[in-house]
Amino acid sequence: MQIYVSGIHTDVGKTHFSAAFCANFNYDYFKLIQAGSPTDSELIAKFSPKTKIFKEGIFLQTPASPHLGKIKEKLDYKALDIILPKSKNLLIELAGGLFSPMDENYTMIDFMALNKRASILVAKYYLGSINHILLSIEALKQRNINILALVMMGKKDILQDDFIKNYAKIPIINLDFFDENSILNEDFKEQMQRIL
Repeated sequence: MQIYVSGIHTDVGKTHFSAAFCANFNYDYFKLIQAGSPTDSELIAKFSPKTKIFKEGIFLQTPASPHLGKIKEKLDYKALDIILPKSKNLLIELAGGLFSPMDENYTMIDFMALNKRASILVAKYYLGSINHILLSIEALKQRNINILALVMMGKKDILQDDFIKNYAKIPIINLDFFDENSILNEDFKEQMQRIL
């Protein structure tokens, strides 16, 4: 199965989740667009050294929104022309949030809508995250993109999780941030197996 790893925002833990998922389920990894260094692929290699990592769809040196990096670096690419690897079990990590621009015309969610795959939506706990989570869920549903689960990164907040679960009616998986010694996680693996 090929699965998108989408986020409600930048810096919510998509790459940490991707490393844990790849390490626990032997999935391959592909970053759709990389903006800046160090790369997310390097973090995956550090945490999950056995994971097959494909070259990024687009690599930008500028650590900024991809449409800005494209202009600054005078690159010529069309976002919707990026080819996904032909891997049976592949995590496709997006950049930023659902509406982060890929080029001058299209966003991450536009790419997802054109190249339909199920998605795991990643979020973390902060003031205002419930609003960002629910808006992201609605945007995915409007485009008929299947949401396998919402992954909440960080220390579990039961009250927030309960509200989102009751309101949005999607499964929630909890994953705290980890290091190389704690990436293999039976609790996380059991939670994920319920939705796969």
